[in-house]
Amino acid sequence: MPAAAAAAIMMCMSRSSPAVEVATGLSTHMGGRSVGSKKKVRHHVNPLKASHMKMVDLPERWAESSFAQPAAPLHVDIGCARGVFCLELAQKAPNLNVLGLEIRQVLADAATADAKALSLSNVAFVGCNANVNLRPILERAGPTCTMSSASIQFPDPWFKKRHAKRRVVQPELVSVVADFLVPGGWLWMQTDVLEVAAEMRQTVRATEPERLQDVCLDIEDWSAEKPSGLQGVGTERERASTALGRPVYCCLFQKRGVAG
Repeated sequence: MPAAAAAAIMMCMSRSSPAVEVATGLSTHMGGRSVGSKKKVRHHVNPLKASHMKMVDLPERWAESSFAQPAAPLHVDIGCARGVFCLELAQKAPNLNVLGLEIRQVLADAATADAKALSLSNVAFVGCNANVNLRPILERAGPTCTMSSASIQFPDPWFKKRHAKRRVVQPELVSVVADFLVPGGWLWMQTDVLEVAAEMRQTVRATEPERLQDVCLDIEDWSAEKPSGLQGVGTERERASTALGRPVYCCLFQKRGVAG
């Protein structure tokens, strides 16, 4: 990471909301890929590695033991890194359940510890490969747990052409999101890499043209407004990009149909 970007992330963390400030005090949290004692965590993780292709072991109806109100709407943040966004969202929206999925188990564990120390009963973290585990996780959540929204924010860009298959937004994942989103629910995606933004958007459009509707008709229009439920909540990378004046490319898809 360039020095300027790293400095911006640290600056944004110091200006963050109470949730982040408290989390920082609890775990010497430095941002998206650090855990206690300033230990750095590997940034690039190959999701196709055998150890990351395993199914996570979650009990049936896991939401009932993970959330105080398991029937509350569920937001899933895919690739939540250190969990700051999820912790903030859980504090801002106590009637919303928040599930963060992160392939690096050590980050998911550290975020879980912060959630416990903050006494948050509406947020949970699972260390797993979302492309392998999202469907079984949602299937096992229980009959009262329904996904109202999802987000994919600043995913690993995997710039080399031969690594494109490692990117998180794959057709199978998009179809799982479409399967489980309630009618009227939404998928929010953003990144500061135009190539990645364009590919994510095109993948969703091509995979689920009937069920997931892009709120902006022009595929080159990146002006989609952040959903009202996420206003005031941001990732570390999002804050850093804003501080550096770097453009962020956003798109929003809504599940067709009428909410019940």
